Formats: sequence, structure tokens, C-alpha cells
Amino acid sequence: MRVGDRQSGHGRKKNRLWILLIVVIVVLLGIVIAINQGGHEQEPSTEQTDENETVDDVQTAETNEEETEPSEETDTGLEFPYLLDDDKIQIDSLFQYSGINMDAQNEECEDVASLQLKNNSDQYLEKAEISVELTDGTAFSFEVEDIPAGKSVMAFDTANTAYDGKTGVALIDATTTYSSDAGLKETDVKITSDDNGVQLENISGDVLANLKIKYHCVMDDMYFGGISSETEVAGLAAGETTTVDTSESILGDAEVVSITY
Repeated sequence: MRVGDRQSGHGRKKNRLWILLIVVIVVLLGIVIAINQGGHEQEPSTEQTDENETVDDVQTAETNEEETEPSEETDTGLEFPYLLDDDKIQIDSLFQYSGINMDAQNEECEDVASLQLKNNSDQYLEKAEISVELTDGTAFSFEVEDIPAGKSVMAFDTANTAYDGKTGVALIDATTTYSSDAGLKETDVKITSDDNGVQLENISGDVLANLKIKYHCVMDDMYFGGISSETEVAGLAAGETTTVDTSESILGDAEVVSITY
């Protein structure tokens, strides 16, 4: 073998070693780059992590606030309609009224406490004294007289006390008197009404003396004012007709509720 051939073989072997070393370096660099990129993809940024933690904290705080915040309740007191006296009296509402208070000697009033009630019994309600107490301690007094069975009435505070229209009712109490005999004596007296007032006709066939007539003012098919009015007729011959003085019914038509003699 010649010396030139020996040197050429040695050069080729040296070139292969360099190529192999370069390949190894490239592979190692690729592995390092792949590891670094994988680490960045799996590890979220600090800024995003902080933002997520802030959102979670806000949601948790809102949830806790909803759980701990007390519910708002309105003190409405008793509910209407409210039944009294073994369900014989039905209180439909407590409300405000401004105008002439027929239950306080016709005094002018503004936002006075007013009561709407119905006689649920099958008897004539001669008298009812009703007391109402609100949840704040305010008290009202009502007086109701001469209410036939099944009839309704609007009564007004006898002391002309105003009501705010919002405070709930804590207590309602009543003292009552009923009658099975009171009424209109329809077999003896015929009652008619027209533009001239209320007329009584004696249809009994006998003389009727010392008649006492009780009546209420009527508005919208309801008695207006708890306290009734009274008038008298000295005598009424058989077949005679007379017009009754109902001048105290100043706000509406008069309706006779009771006749006694």
C-alpha cells in the first residue's frame, strides 16, 4: 500500500467522527428545546393564576353575603278579612278616610282610622264596641249600632284619630249585643223611599203610637257611619202614611233599620 492511500483513509475516518458529533449535538439540543417548551405549556402564567384567584374570591364573597344577609320582612300584623265573636263579625279592612266623621259629631277629619265590617250572624246587631291596636301601640275605638243580619258598615274612629295607612294591626277586640226581636215590623208598617224621603204606612189595622225609628246613611250599598240615627213619630192611624225626618243622613240616602213602638 502506498503512503497516499493510507493518509486518505485516515482523513475519511476523521470526517465521519465530526459528522457523528454534530448529529449528537443536534439531537441533544432538540431534546432540551422540547423539554423547555413542554414546561411552558403546562405551567400557567403567574398573571393568569392571580386573576383566576381574584374571580374565585369575589364569587365566594358574594355567595357568603347572600347566605348571611337577613331577609327583609314587613310587619303587616293581622290579615283581613278577620273574624270576631265566633265568626259573627267580619272585619274586612282598616283604612284611611278624609271628610265628615259621622261617628265623631260630624267633625271634619283627615286620614282618620276607618273600619269596614259585616254582620255575619243571623241576628240583628244592636251594638258593638270595637277596639283596634296597631303594632306600634296606637289605639282606635269604633262604635257600631243597629246593623241587620248580612249588612256591612263603614265605621270611623270616635276620637277622630288619624291612621298612617301602613302600620300593621296587632289586636282587634269587640263587645257585642244581638237581638232576635229588633227589626222593621214589616207586618204592621210598610216602608217606601223616594225623592221626598222615607215614608211609613200603617198597614196593621190598628193605631200605632210612639214609634221610634232608627236609620243609617247609605252610600254604595253600605252603611256609612257606625252610629245610627233615631227619629220618632207620635202616632199613626190605621192606613195613614207619614214622611220620616231623616235629616241627620247628610251624606247619602237614609235606610230604616229598626222600628219599635
